[in-house]
Amino acid sequence: MTSKPTIALVPTGGTIQNGLPFVTSSKAGGPLNVLRAQRLHEPVTVRIRREDRDGNPVDDGGDEFHEVTLTPEDGLYLLPYMEPGHEPPQIYSQFHLTAKRVIEEIDRFSVDTNGRNGLLSDVAELRVEMVIDPDTGGELRRGGETFGMRELVLIANTVNEAISRPDVDACIVTHGTFTTEETAAFLNYTVNSRKPVVVAASQRRHGSIGNDGDWNLWDAVRVAASPEAAGKGVVVVLDEQIYPAREVTKTNQRPGGFASLGGSASAIGSIEADQVSFYFAPTRLHTAESRVKGESPLPLALPTVDIVKTYAGADDVQVRALIDRAVSDREANTSHPGHGIVIEGFAYSGVPHRFQRPALEEAVRGFGIPVVLTSRGLRGRIPKEPTQDTFITGDNLSGVKARLLLTLAIRVLGPLTPFADWESPTQAERERLLAEIGRYQEIFDTH
Repeated sequence: MTSKPTIALVPTGGTIQNGLPFVTSSKAGGPLNVLRAQRLHEPVTVRIRREDRDGNPVDDGGDEFHEVTLTPEDGLYLLPYMEPGHEPPQIYSQFHLTAKRVIEEIDRFSVDTNGRNGLLSDVAELRVEMVIDPDTGGELRRGGETFGMRELVLIANTVNEAISRPDVDACIVTHGTFTTEETAAFLNYTVNSRKPVVVAASQRRHGSIGNDGDWNLWDAVRVAASPEAAGKGVVVVLDEQIYPAREVTKTNQRPGGFASLGGSASAIGSIEADQVSFYFAPTRLHTAESRVKGESPLPLALPTVDIVKTYAGADDVQVRALIDRAVSDREANTSHPGHGIVIEGFAYSGVPHRFQRPALEEAVRGFGIPVVLTSRGLRGRIPKEPTQDTFITGDNLSGVKARLLLTLAIRVLGPLTPFADWESPTQAERERLLAEIGRYQEIFDTH
């Protein structure tokens, strides 16, 4: 018998872990007759009425009920919640459960199309690896909309530590959908392993009507356990689809609200009842082959990169403000890790508005701030123009994905070398800057 794989589960919170609030049962004076997963305190013998599939009593001349003893060792049961004073919240509230609790509830109550439960434990041994904030000592368990680069670094370091262990075969990260695409892309560039890494999320909270997260997590476990997932880079699993981390984007709040943008790529695989199937594989450098992953663990302080949108009537106010902040940061901290700017320019070329361009050219030539062009149209590659040698072209990356890659590239390559007089550079200064921009361009052409 083949042994089950061991999969590290790195929970971060989000809707996939967001359970329903406990509401006091009407049996304890509450407003609703609701049931919640709970444990028995001691064994109890109950009589269960014999019914057919439609809920009608079975009238075959036999007993009217089944008698059975339920015990605490059985696991969770759906029971009235008896603690007083718990009213239904008036607004959407977050109740992030621990990953162990979510796993237990899915294994206990969720069934496949054949009526089987124990879905997660049947596929793999799941080992929970918490993301711990070194400053507070607390675990990371909240919505992805609250995450910054610091949280992405903490997640990446936890994944790298877990997946480096010889007895761990793969890793799953549970995540809120608001920034799933960013964490997945960041991991795609920073995980130093060819083992499968899967990011799972959901659009509807655990335990709610139409919940998609339980199925998504089951699919994620099946994908992580698949030998074919090795070497594919980080993938995102939702709605029985396998998406590449480099291209996946959230488009709306409904199940089915994720898609692959940037080019012709869509899902690279799917999950059916009988197997996990891959039909495509990423060709750009990722994970173990990434040239921007750096050492592990990653430092919490990374370069500061911002996105500036191009639109009719855009001016240079934002760009000037970013230059001023870069100058201020450098004066306050000479070891600041650096700055960069990503432009979401006009489709198809990614070019900024003509009123933005002079400030962007000054940022590069006068202050050594690398600038990457992306398309606000979110589809298609940015072509290289022979007359344009100041900016880096972002290939077919979205602005948020280009921001992550530029952040890591600055950390590896360092800032550009500014001209002494940005309006009148020497030939040597021009050649040096072109060579430095070329090294950045190579990263964007290959990742």
